[in-house]
Amino acid sequence: MGNARVKYSVIIPTYNREPLLAEALQSVQDALPDCSEVIVVNDGPAFEQPTRDLMATLGAISVKTKGGLGAGAARNIGADHARGQWLLFLDDDDLIAIGYWQAVARYIEAHLQSATLAYGFCQASPQSDRAEMQRVAAARTSFHIQPHETASLKPKLAGLGVGFWVSKALFQMVGGINTELRTNEDTDFCLKLLSAGARCHHTPAHGAVIFQGDHGTDAASSTTKRYGPAQRARYFKHIVDTQAEILATDSTAEAWLWKPYLKMAARSGGMEGYHHLRTAKGLTVRRKRLLATYWAGWRILASLDLR
Repeated sequence: MGNARVKYSVIIPTYNREPLLAEALQSVQDALPDCSEVIVVNDGPAFEQPTRDLMATLGAISVKTKGGLGAGAARNIGADHARGQWLLFLDDDDLIAIGYWQAVARYIEAHLQSATLAYGFCQASPQSDRAEMQRVAAARTSFHIQPHETASLKPKLAGLGVGFWVSKALFQMVGGINTELRTNEDTDFCLKLLSAGARCHHTPAHGAVIFQGDHGTDAASSTTKRYGPAQRARYFKHIVDTQAEILATDSTAEAWLWKPYLKMAARSGGMEGYHHLRTAKGLTVRRKRLLATYWAGWRILASLDLR
């Protein structure tokens, strides 16, 4: 990675996934631009010796949390330790395509050197087979990055594992990732970026390979699967409430985010979701009726245990 001043910081939060982390780290090496560092934030048990040896060989920096803080908090800690002007995120069970980060760096240096209100991401290839993931990540691809010109919000919202990058100044401006949200914190984060006036940049090609297979143990499973509908409903409600101003600019995106909230609220029982919908400001009467029908459908399915 050289001794030049660090400009790009790759941040990988990890929890109980050392074999998968090793593959993620190897993929980063084939995508890393000059003047970079790699920061692994370990939110789980201490690494075994083979993992420590690999990180030393690759020159990656290891940061240990007190454990169990969640991916959002781990990413914030990584950002605090980052020396780069640009933060590049990768999940520990995913792979980054060869050359992708290098293409992002070229784009930044050509178009965004003086910009701070910028973030971006790429298309991702979902895979359940690790060997196929390696093949897809190793394929030579041309990456053409471009600004998102649409006024719609939804195309500008993405998970932090899909080759996501953001200026450190912007990350700090919005206060980082909300650590109270253990799921869908990436949606909340993107909405905060857009509320701050950020411009989204998109890569249509597949720059990330997302693992959708078996993680082997419950401890290593998807974070989303660890939380029931009541907790997830609370997370969605928080996003709907706190991001109401930016969501009001795009009724389609607003309804899109209300739907998973109402689904989880219906599955958890009670009338809270419906009452929240009735008193919500900004939604048209027609939109409320459609969403109420959606909520009622999930209530029926929940009562029949068909959810």
